[in-house]
Amino acid sequence: MMALSLLSGLNILLVGLWVGMYLFTTFVISPAFTELFPDAEVRCSHRRLVGRHYARVNGPLTAVLGVVALVMIFTGGAAPGLRSEVLLWAELLLLVLIGGTVALYVRRASVAGAAVPGWITNMTLGASVLLCVAAVGAA
Repeated sequence: MMALSLLSGLNILLVGLWVGMYLFTTFVISPAFTELFPDAEVRCSHRRLVGRHYARVNGPLTAVLGVVALVMIFTGGAAPGLRSEVLLWAELLLLVLIGGTVALYVRRASVAGAAVPGWITNMTLGASVLLCVAAVGAA
């Protein structure tokens, strides 16, 4: 029972950290870069630099989050019932979806002067909300 509480709590904490980092980047860093660096080429180079540092934290965080979800699925660490297991699988699928949309965003943003379609950000934000719901629901 104690392991269940610890794993569930760790899962929720990791999802919170992950989503918090994404929200901070989306609503603070990106708008600040637009104001600080009006030249698209300069802004793009600064985003790449920040992105490398971001990836050093976000990559391992995502990996640990995925491992925790898998451990909860395969060891029965989730709350009893099929619903928790389904939500944990949904969490893993959402991480893959978010990874894909973020990669698409980075690819589009790396082209100086190219506008990134808003649907990419909206889909990633929506999937992040569902990721939170899945983590809390699986607890």
